[in-house]
Amino acid sequence: MTQQELDRSLFDFYKKWRSVYLVQGCGEGRYYVGVAADGKAVGGGTANSTITVSEAHGYGMLISVLMADFDPNARVVFDGMVRYFHDHPAKSDPGLMAWNQVKGCGNASAVAGDTSASDGDLDIAYALLLAHKKWGSSGDVNYRQEALKVIAAIRKHDIDADSHFVRIGDWVDDVDDGQYASTSRSSDFMVSHFKVFADKSGDPSWYQVRDETYSIMSAIRAKYSRNTALMPDFVVNLPSKPRPAAANFLEGANDGAYSWNAARYPWRVAVDYLLDGEPRALAALKPLNSWVVRATGGDPTKLADTYLLSGKPGSESGRNSVAFVSMLAVSASIEPSNQRWLNSLWANMSQRTIAAEDYYGNTLKLLAMITISGHWEKP
Repeated sequence: MTQQELDRSLFDFYKKWRSVYLVQGCGEGRYYVGVAADGKAVGGGTANSTITVSEAHGYGMLISVLMADFDPNARVVFDGMVRYFHDHPAKSDPGLMAWNQVKGCGNASAVAGDTSASDGDLDIAYALLLAHKKWGSSGDVNYRQEALKVIAAIRKHDIDADSHFVRIGDWVDDVDDGQYASTSRSSDFMVSHFKVFADKSGDPSWYQVRDETYSIMSAIRAKYSRNTALMPDFVVNLPSKPRPAAANFLEGANDGAYSWNAARYPWRVAVDYLLDGEPRALAALKPLNSWVVRATGGDPTKLADTYLLSGKPGSESGRNSVAFVSMLAVSASIEPSNQRWLNSLWANMSQRTIAAEDYYGNTLKLLAMITISGHWEKP
């Protein structure tokens, strides 16, 4: 496809996504991503009547600033999302976002909705840095100052102080047995973010976060996924003996499998290669790309939604969600030799209607299209 064709496909889907999921509400001039706006069930341990989560808010802020060249209203939306973020601070630190809001716009008390989730915080910080690059910081919002505040809060609450791995949220120290404090989520392996945070904040410890993340990835591949290079949703026993989580560790039976969290791992790592040519990213994804082509025979419709690290389809393998297809498309884009596979993945996700998928699948599809079409940026 030509760049013009890629851009047309991207903008067409963006307009559809925006019309369904971007919500103006919870106060004047506020915007958020409505995770239940399509009427479909919301998972991920959220409370009943959930309207949004910090993960979605981070995605929305990224999408708004990255699509600014296509949408003249992007800055209005972005600033409205910053206001919503300010309205919902985590109880631990105003630099972090409370992870779950429900109808009425309050935090979800049933699931400790006023605590943070690392992925949302990380994307919010990155989006603010992008906004500073795009629009400068002399307007209503000082994007750079806000970004540095969020980065410092993440470093204090979401990163292990001694071993530098990404924790799953600010709440883990409140758990009596401490098992969650030694856990990381593979969808939080945002290695490109960490390099940017080091460069923009002047805090070199973010390079240690990046290095530790790559070390965890390498340890899991060497011992548990030598033939597939897959990552589990959760990695436990950090830092000394990383291993996949046991079933029902936190979210469900597939906590130790390549499932709905780990689906984002190929995208997060691929970006580090696409932007900076990081050899560790290539080493992580090249064998994964080769395995998935063999496992599916090059047919995206045969992708399972969950795999054991051995490569066997897991217990939630039947939907063929665009969430998995789209993230693997980004991974495929790192090597020209994958062009036929990438073309198949792009064609597969492009032909799916927005009504056929949910918030999660549609949003990851849009983020994948932004990345593959060359519109993902470094601040």
